[in-house]
Amino acid sequence: MTALDMTAADRVVVVTATAGYRHQSIETAESVIAGMSASMGLDLTFVRSEEEMRRALSVEALSGVKLLMFVNTTGEVAPSTRAAVLEWVAAGGSFAGFHSASDTWHSSSDYIEMLGAEFDRHPQELAVDLLVDDAGHPAMSGVTSPHRLFEEIYLFRRFDPGRVRMLMSIRRSPEDGRDGMFPIAWSRTHGKGRVFYTALGHRDDVWTSSWFQQQLRSAVSWSLRRDLQPRKRGVRRPF
Repeated sequence: MTALDMTAADRVVVVTATAGYRHQSIETAESVIAGMSASMGLDLTFVRSEEEMRRALSVEALSGVKLLMFVNTTGEVAPSTRAAVLEWVAAGGSFAGFHSASDTWHSSSDYIEMLGAEFDRHPQELAVDLLVDDAGHPAMSGVTSPHRLFEEIYLFRRFDPGRVRMLMSIRRSPEDGRDGMFPIAWSRTHGKGRVFYTALGHRDDVWTSSWFQQQLRSAVSWSLRRDLQPRKRGVRRPF
């Protein structure tokens, strides 16, 4: 491997195309992700339309990609790309979904299975206490808990806690306040691939908060499998 290869940035594709509701926070999300790209060593490609999805998410185009992010995507957006995406993840790619990534491709049980759940509904925005369920997971590194956040909170269908690794939840229903466990973020494997999902990211001020940006950075690092890379040891110099 050449020195250039060793220092090459990780290729990351960020999809913000929509076929349903379009969140106003998408522009903010793109700005935040772009802002952290240099410090994290990311080679970013933003995909903002169905036409761009068809070009960027083909089998050939995905071959050199390390991480695919669906950021507030919605609806049956470019469904012809779905088979290539699912095949790519199962073969070892990493997928990170944010907020309405779970409100995407409802017609595909395979996509919902890969992601881990399907958006069902949400009440009005409200303040909730977010709890980190697995502080030892690399995707939660540096994420403090409990954390009070005003946000749009999703409720899901087709969610099985036995099929995911729970990372974050709330313990009171956002609809009626009853006690329970209501998932917010989780990870799972799909074939050889890694999958991360967080329901957060509806609001601009969530994306710009340092707390959420820490979660974003940790999740991206885990998705890129940087937790598996050996730490560099300092070289002892002779006196």
